[in-house]
Amino acid sequence: MWFKQVQLFELTKALAYSPDKLAEQLESMAFTSCLPSLPSAHGWVSPLDIEGAPLVQAMNGYMMICLQIEEKILPATVIRQELTEKIKLIEMRDDRRVSQKEKLSLKDEVMMTLLPRAFSKFTRLYAYIDTKNNWLIISTTNTNKIEQFINLFKRCVTENIRPKELKKLSPFMTQWLKNQNYPKEFSIEKSCLLQDPQQQKRVIRCQQQNLFAGSIQELIKDGCEVKQLAICWHDRINFVLADDFSIRSIQYQDDVLSESTNIETETREQQFDADFFIMSATLSTLLLDLIEWLSPTTSPHKLESAVA
Repeated sequence: MWFKQVQLFELTKALAYSPDKLAEQLESMAFTSCLPSLPSAHGWVSPLDIEGAPLVQAMNGYMMICLQIEEKILPATVIRQELTEKIKLIEMRDDRRVSQKEKLSLKDEVMMTLLPRAFSKFTRLYAYIDTKNNWLIISTTNTNKIEQFINLFKRCVTENIRPKELKKLSPFMTQWLKNQNYPKEFSIEKSCLLQDPQQQKRVIRCQQQNLFAGSIQELIKDGCEVKQLAICWHDRINFVLADDFSIRSIQYQDDVLSESTNIETETREQQFDADFFIMSATLSTLLLDLIEWLSPTTSPHKLESAVA
């Protein structure tokens, strides 16, 4: 359940739902297994993955929800093999060549025939609502999955959702490296992604490198911008900050994890609540620190409270 990736969205009006009210709204599109003739299905399930557990798990002003996606797995080789056999049969029987248009139609028929025998792949997308900051925090940075999540959420809850609006982050992160000045809450780690804005295909991935070394600084002087940057926050979380304000490759340090394990629990639900409590409070504080430094009113050259 510990989020490894984060994409932040704003709820444009106060979400006045109680956990029970939100669960009632989501119930209309609760998950049901995919029909044999369909390629996929999705719907809401309990974040707890316990029989009879509620669709919303609430803790200290945060509400966790979970979208389950079922996708039928049809390997391309299997489809191709079945299609080839079907085409051969028609050509031999009718003594003619099958047109390209007919092949496309036959492929659809093959897929419909194979779907009831296909295996299913299940994916869970977790998210939680931060009622204190009016945020929706989704545990993926995959554009298609985010769109799928938000579309279904909007169908259940009449709430406008928009990405957190920030300035382009590259100038901030580039200045942090170029001037070796960055917010005191953060420390710069040893990896980044650089891109030349004049040559979009010129991308340099730096791993296990001193980012303040001369070779990296020369690339920045040459016009490359920082698109992704590995950062440590208060020695509690390591993560990669991307230009679109997505947070990736999150690693929680022992101090954070121990706060959860030190809470005495007896059941799976209690342990889930303990993990949720620590994770949500920690991530929200991290996000607030990032927004303070990366908000539209902040200059990328701001050096107050920065350290070398």
